Amino acid sequence: MEQFHDGHHVRLRSSQLGTYLHADDNGVGVSLHHRRASMNAAWAVHLHHDETWEDDYLLLYSAAYGRYLVATDTPAPGGGRRVVQRKYDHPEFEAMFWYAALSESGDEVCLHHFHGGSLRANTRYSYPRWNIGVSVHDTGNVTTTMHWVVEHIPAREACLPFQFPSPPPCGSGG
Repeated sequence: MEQFHDGHHVRLRSSQLGTYLHADDNGVGVSLHHRRASMNAAWAVHLHHDETWEDDYLLLYSAAYGRYLVATDTPAPGGGRRVVQRKYDHPEFEAMFWYAALSESGDEVCLHHFHGGSLRANTRYSYPRWNIGVSVHDTGNVTTTMHWVVEHIPAREACLPFQFPSPPPCGSGG
């Protein structure tokens, strides 16, 4: 999980489709979108050591809506399980546990879920709303639809100062 640093923000881009993991405006859904600069495409990284399972897990927190990326038991339309955003205090805490493994090329990651399966960018062949669906699939092999490029979002020193509009020039009529 060396591509993820606790407290940093990242974007996850599907290596196959070039679209970003996107927190939907309803605060629940997750989809793919081309808008890289959107706050909906930013995810804060939380690294969690679980004492019960004695392992380290990755949690992804939506910068836009303050909810975590979760794999549910609900079937997704194109197969697999639906992926949504949920609050931290949800009783199924392990549903937000992920771990990252480098792809064979070493340039991308696969996000594997605690309960099995990998995060998949659905293509037009696997999902009716082609190229915007995201799900978790329990396939025997990892496909390129499960490869994600991690783009780090650099921290800013401070917010940019607000600039007031210039007053109109004197004597400009009116």
